[in-house]
Amino acid sequence: MPALRVFLLTCRRPQLLPRALASLRAQTFSDWVCELHNDAPEDSAPERLLQATADSRITLRQHSTNLGPVATFNLAFRGGPEPFTAILEDDNWWEPTFLARAVAALEAHPAASVVWANMRLWREEDDGSWTDTGTTIWPITNGGERCFRWPEPLQLTDALHSNGAMLVRTSASAAALVPPGTPFAIIEAARERLLGGDWLLLGDPLGNFAVTRQTARGSDRLLWTQAQLLAAASYLETVATPPTVLARVWHRQRTLNPPSTAVLFHLAFAGIRTGALLRHATLRDWFRFLLGVCRRPGLFWRTLQFRRDHAEVWQALRLGAARRTAEHVPDPTWPPTFSKWPETSRAP
Repeated sequence: MPALRVFLLTCRRPQLLPRALASLRAQTFSDWVCELHNDAPEDSAPERLLQATADSRITLRQHSTNLGPVATFNLAFRGGPEPFTAILEDDNWWEPTFLARAVAALEAHPAASVVWANMRLWREEDDGSWTDTGTTIWPITNGGERCFRWPEPLQLTDALHSNGAMLVRTSASAAALVPPGTPFAIIEAARERLLGGDWLLLGDPLGNFAVTRQTARGSDRLLWTQAQLLAAASYLETVATPPTVLARVWHRQRTLNPPSTAVLFHLAFAGIRTGALLRHATLRDWFRFLLGVCRRPGLFWRTLQFRRDHAEVWQALRLGAARRTAEHVPDPTWPPTFSKWPETSRAP
């Protein structure tokens, strides 16, 4: 049996798929099989590409109907008979040693369920060319490995890992199946509330993340804000979060471009740790928030219904976060992760 199964996911991006596929076939670790899932029933380009490639390790899974990104990712997390499962999206690509490094990391850390790699950020230009931004998702210069255990403060408002370069222990992967109605904007954050065990980051940029002109994450402001609240509220309701951590979170949200403190106000007005959150708000934070409410008062009140509007997702995230919180006994000596959090925002 091969050591791992790669799920290569594509949907209507025939100009990008060859790059992702080539990066898989160039891996120094070659003991894999691959399922190429095409979520565009009308698109025959992936089939033609596989015929030209003629690699017996790769099979096509042509979807008869468009499943959407959430359901397609769930297919991947059901895994196969191999010990490890990897996911590669059509717009991203791997460095040649990614799989070898990732497999070695999970084999060396039996308590870890997931390993993912730092990624270089590439920007798609209007003419279809790609520009290396010179930055990585994690601001790390010395590489190495780092172990994360729930709860990590960054997980209050964001996710640690990225879909683009990750490897999962198949025996645990089914726990990461998210409810069908999960907003794609928080699929990584949802997964981190459901899948237990340690999570390992390879600090070296072994993957390449494409900042494309079009994204499946959408631009619905109401859905985006409610999605953020689902993730953040499930964290705050199940994790004892001291004032020092909340102050750090406020600081990070202020320094994002654009500033993203509104989600913390929404949590407070939804009755989630109201006093603890609002005591860290500055006059400038209040001014920016109230200005936004005055511009879109209906959107503000509609946003606060996130638990009712997404009842199944809310229940799954809250219970998952509670289970993860019970995994580890709090350890005051647990070392800090990185001195600087990623300065990325998943806003549409």
